[in-house]
Amino acid sequence: MQVTGTKSYIQIEDDNGNIARFDGEACLGSFDADVDSGYWIRHQGAVSEGEMTDLIYRATRYGKERDIKIHFFGGNGQVMFERELGLKTEVYWSKIYLIFMAAFVVPLAFSALLVAALDIASLTFNIVFSTACAAFAMPFLAWGFRIWRFRLIAEGDVITVRPAAGRPYRFSVDEITGIVRKVRMDSGWEVILKIKIRTKEKRMSLNENMTGVEDMDAYLIRHIDAEKITVKRKPKSQKCRPAAAGEESK
Repeated sequence: MQVTGTKSYIQIEDDNGNIARFDGEACLGSFDADVDSGYWIRHQGAVSEGEMTDLIYRATRYGKERDIKIHFFGGNGQVMFERELGLKTEVYWSKIYLIFMAAFVVPLAFSALLVAALDIASLTFNIVFSTACAAFAMPFLAWGFRIWRFRLIAEGDVITVRPAAGRPYRFSVDEITGIVRKVRMDSGWEVILKIKIRTKEKRMSLNENMTGVEDMDAYLIRHIDAEKITVKRKPKSQKCRPAAAGEESK
């Protein structure tokens, strides 16, 4: 099977050489397609009933097995076979943030070790200096541990959370009691700033710097009733303009 696409359509070719095309978009290795727009551009023999649906199923499973996002959206906005195949949507911190953490911690550790190795100061100074370096580095180490550990995975209709501290836990989307979406408008589009998820027992927060937060936002909108979702839009900043001649400053 081969899945290709552009900014305007997605194309699927199966092992028999049959090719179907859908309205949609390919972006950064992921594919989103509209189910109702599908049509055959090449097919061997007569088209049987349900063959297009079977192709969509196999293409979706193909993507899951290869860790490629291939989503087909129905008329109700739901992703086809999301529950049946247990499609994953993940949110996590990019490990590139660990580089920034190391940029602060490594020089501190090196400085403390160098001062101790050269024996250029008294024992008391070495202890005080090393303690100060450790105290300054602790917040960065804690931040790095949080980045390394946190992950939220939605699979089908079950969400699993691996928190920064504590044991992993899971819950069904039906257990979610409320969602707060903080967004800002950019050229008519909503840009996610933060998502707060509430259940009866847990609270969790996702922000715009996390990888996959937009996909998780779309997942939650698909699975959560609209009355449980609150949207808070960040107001646009108003730029001050100089007062024109003859105007009074207010």
